[in-house]
Amino acid sequence: MKRQLIGLLGTLLAVLVLSATGQAAANPKYAAFVMHEGTGDVLFSRYADERRYPASLTKMMTLYVLFEDIEAGRISLDDKIKVSANAARQPASKLGIRAGSTIKVETAIEALVIKSANDVATAVAEHVAGSEQAFARRMTRTARDIGMRSTTFRNASGLPNSRQVTTARDMAKLAVRLRQDFPRHQPFFAKTSFSWGGNTYRTHNKVMLSYSGATGLKTGYTRASGYNLATSAQRQGHPLVGIVLGGRSGSTRNRHMMQIMDQSFAKIRQRPSRIKTAFLRPPTPNLKPGASAPVMLASADLPESDVTADDLNFQQLAQAVSSLPASFDMGQGDTDMDEPRNWSVQVGAYRRENQALDRLTAMLPTIEGVAPKADRLVLPNRGRRGTLYRARFAQVTAAEAEAVCDVLRPRGEDCLALPPGR
Repeated sequence: MKRQLIGLLGTLLAVLVLSATGQAAANPKYAAFVMHEGTGDVLFSRYADERRYPASLTKMMTLYVLFEDIEAGRISLDDKIKVSANAARQPASKLGIRAGSTIKVETAIEALVIKSANDVATAVAEHVAGSEQAFARRMTRTARDIGMRSTTFRNASGLPNSRQVTTARDMAKLAVRLRQDFPRHQPFFAKTSFSWGGNTYRTHNKVMLSYSGATGLKTGYTRASGYNLATSAQRQGHPLVGIVLGGRSGSTRNRHMMQIMDQSFAKIRQRPSRIKTAFLRPPTPNLKPGASAPVMLASADLPESDVTADDLNFQQLAQAVSSLPASFDMGQGDTDMDEPRNWSVQVGAYRRENQALDRLTAMLPTIEGVAPKADRLVLPNRGRRGTLYRARFAQVTAAEAEAVCDVLRPRGEDCLALPPGR
């Protein structure tokens, strides 16, 4: 009996090792880590020391260095930062500040946390260190000083650079030190909006908005990194910091973060003594970008409907989608690449076919990183007020449909993920 038990345990161990190896190969961008801020206990660790791209989590170090100078009295929140031509030309996400204009340090902090503005990150770097290159070197030195041994910074924003790398464990260390070293600046990370230039910008950190006990921190995304998130939360006096890197979409990343944080809080309740390591199944990371898809034009011989001139009415259609049975749950995003490609994403409706096609073509480079096999679909719909051409990305999975909207909505684009038959 003992021999059989030993054999069974050996088989189980082999399966677990092979499973972990397979997941590492299948999820090359993924890593996650949760630690107790007060005790340093590790509550969850998955590929925590593997090199990953930080994306806009980089801005946590940009803020750390800025806070250092504020606390040292070299900079004040009321100081004005002059924006150079170099800063102004940084790609989105950005505020769109013109070269030669200025922005208050306090507003710059809000723009980094809430808008994740790349132009502001570069402007801050130049203001503090004279150049972004010099600032990045200081960022790396600071990283070493606080124990981030596997992290190298090359810019202040997190924009793609193959030599700018980190680990989930290092990002957790940064998040903890950011909170502990600069407690008076923590309200910035809990803010949900800020105003600048006549516009109000709202946070896209859905975990901070919806997770019980969440106190803030930072989101990030590039095609190379996948969807990244740093979260701080406190329940019953226990402050935790969680890191998820390489999520497949914003939605799956958020769900996974809430899952591992829930599991970590549960471990504290069940075993209040120091807990070192726990493991959970990670989400599938972003798919690799693919080639441009062909255009599909559906038949114009469709039944007439009462489509209005501003079809699509996103509110009505969203309500219809939300009333679908659970089998159509758009949360089914943690599946492999053999998931059915029977969803679509509607991004607008136009009076002319070529307008719909042009819009899809313009959006394609933006979404191909999360939906590499998407087809452009122009769908005529004849109503009492004439024919409208619906612009859709078709042949996508449920998870890809969510991911497309996660990419487009922060850019101010209309987007609705549609299940089969819609």
